[in-house]
This record gives sequence, C-alpha cells and structure tokens, in this order.
Amino acid sequence: MKSVVFALLCCLVFLHVHAGQQEKTSNSCKCKNGYITKRISSKHIKSEPVIHEASVFCPKTEIIITTITDEKKCVNPESPLGKLILKNKEKHDKKMAERMTTSSQTHTSSQTTSTSQPTSSASSTRRRTTTQTLN
Repeated sequence: MKSVVFALLCCLVFLHVHAGQQEKTSNSCKCKNGYITKRISSKHIKSEPVIHEASVFCPKTEIIITTITDEKKCVNPESPLGKLILKNKEKHDKKMAERMTTSSQTHTSSQTTSTSQPTSSASSTRRRTTTQTLN
C-alpha cells in the first residue's frame, strides 16, 4: 500500500515538473519586441516567412521573416507586407488542397483498376483450365 502511494506521488511530481517546463517554453508570443516599422525589400528576405496562427499560447497571428543577415524580424499582419504574405499563404494552401484532392482521386482510381485486373485474369485462367479439361 505504501509503495502504491509513493509511486502515485512520484508520477504527480513528474507531471507537475514536466508541465511547468512546457509553460516556460511555449506559452508566449514570439513577437514580444514589436514589428518592423520601415519598409523591407523582398531582396532582403532570405527564406519563406514563418506564420504562427493565433492559438491558446498567443492570441495574435505572428509573421516572422528571416533577412539575408540571418536576423529574425516580426511583420505586422495588418501591414501591407503582412497582408500580402497572408494572401500568398492562402493561395498556396488552396493549391495544395487541390493537389491533394486530385492526387487522392487518382490514387483511388488506380487502386480500383489494379484490384479489378487480377479478378479478370483469374477468371480467364479458370476458363482456360476448364477448356483444357474438356478436351
């Protein structure tokens, strides 16, 4: 009985410590220091922007770009650049959804075709065997 209580207490302590560590690392917005205020040229952007949608951890949408000097900068989603980035993301997501739908339809029809072929060849094999037996 004492060992069961001890094991239960150990589990509770572990879960409490583990939950506390997660809170420190993920429960805050990434753009704490504000947004870039001056215009930035697309030539100075190194890679695709990272978009963090609003969540329980941060109530606002955050857009983070990486410059060619490897600096991470936050873009205001309400700014012209932020709106352009979000619009492009929506277009990209829509295209990906269309590709996934087309791909799954093609994959399903090819599976249907491939599964129907062995059935027809098996029946033709049976017909040949039956014909050979009759002769």
